[in-house]
Amino acid sequence: MKKRLHKLLSKIAWVCLLSAAFAVGGILPVLAEKTTEQKLEQTNETIGQLQEKSKEAKAKLDAAKKEEGTISRKLEELNAQLLEVRNELEDVEAKILKKNEEIETARQEADQMEETRVKSYEAMKVRIRFMYENSDSSMLDSFLGARSMSEFLNRIEYFSQVVAYDRQQLTNYENLLTDIQEKQTALAEQKAELLTLKQQQEQQSQKLTALVADTRKQLEIAGVETAEAKDALNDLNQKLDAQENYQAVLEAQLAYEEQLEAQKAAEDRARMEEIKRQEEELRKKREEEARRRAEEEERRRQEAEAGGETTDEGTEDETGAGLAATAEELELLACIIQCEAEGEPYIGKLAVGSVVLNRVESSSFPNTIMGVIYQDGQFSPVASGRMAARLAAGANSECRQAAQEVLNGNITVPYLYFRRDNGTIDGYVIAHHVFY
Repeated sequence: MKKRLHKLLSKIAWVCLLSAAFAVGGILPVLAEKTTEQKLEQTNETIGQLQEKSKEAKAKLDAAKKEEGTISRKLEELNAQLLEVRNELEDVEAKILKKNEEIETARQEADQMEETRVKSYEAMKVRIRFMYENSDSSMLDSFLGARSMSEFLNRIEYFSQVVAYDRQQLTNYENLLTDIQEKQTALAEQKAELLTLKQQQEQQSQKLTALVADTRKQLEIAGVETAEAKDALNDLNQKLDAQENYQAVLEAQLAYEEQLEAQKAAEDRARMEEIKRQEEELRKKREEEARRRAEEEERRRQEAEAGGETTDEGTEDETGAGLAATAEELELLACIIQCEAEGEPYIGKLAVGSVVLNRVESSSFPNTIMGVIYQDGQFSPVASGRMAARLAAGANSECRQAAQEVLNGNITVPYLYFRRDNGTIDGYVIAHHVFY
């Protein structure tokens, strides 16, 4: 007895340690809700949802990257255009400076030419005045003073050439001045054209500068959107990795539980005769208990009649006297019911609790709720750790109610075993369980 008690206490300590580990590791809120199979189904569904969201996030990230690339290329093109316009603007400004120099040179040439023209004009006026004042006598004296006809003709020719030269020089200067003035006008027009071109290029440069600034803002926004999409995808991938890791844990846990179930089912099939003997023993024990209670009631009735006393019939609970249990035993029973039958109907929960109490009453099993639940190789949630997690979280109200009802004597099935119904065991089927 002491050895069994020590063994049970060791199991309790192991359960508490495992519960604390689950609670610290953050596993408890997940393990404490559903059976392993239900949790695996839910995890598979969650993985599918996360994979779909991950695809959407990947598509969104690709679209954001594409948009960012498009804006980046647009910015490069605008910067190239802006650089070209600025280079052209610098070239126009250089041409304007050169044109200003040409205009200044032409102006100086025109001033010099005008000065020369004025001097020539003044000299010509002096000669004309001299010729006019001396009139015919001076020229005549000059002509008559010739010693020969040839000299006479030469003097006439000389005066004619002087007058013609003066006139030609004046005409040349006036023509040259006109050319210079026309050149100045052309240079001024060219400068005006260059100034207009400069103004247009400055306007284009301002427009391109504004576009570049706006595109840079768009690129910054696109960069932020890309970063957010990347973060969202990374977050989803991390969640997906966590769920896949958890899926692997659940699959291993489910495989282990199924292995235990298969092992226990094989063991049960191999010892069906022993099971029948245990059931028969339990039946006889209950019949003997019922007979004993009936005899005790008859004895009390006879004693009461002999003493002239009256008795109230039917005051005793016909469903059974029930089992006195501590709060800890009630919680243990409620937790194993939830671990084994959380997704089952209420009648299935009562049946699981009934199996536990049937074993307590059977001589083939431990005679306490704790001993039955923690008996080696009997309940897979104990071996897999789900029982420890459930004890740490506490049973729900429905499972606690079922446990209390069974403890009060509502034993709904006479069986000592139950398994997940896979069609290989004959017995009494309730929802997903077969009782035998």
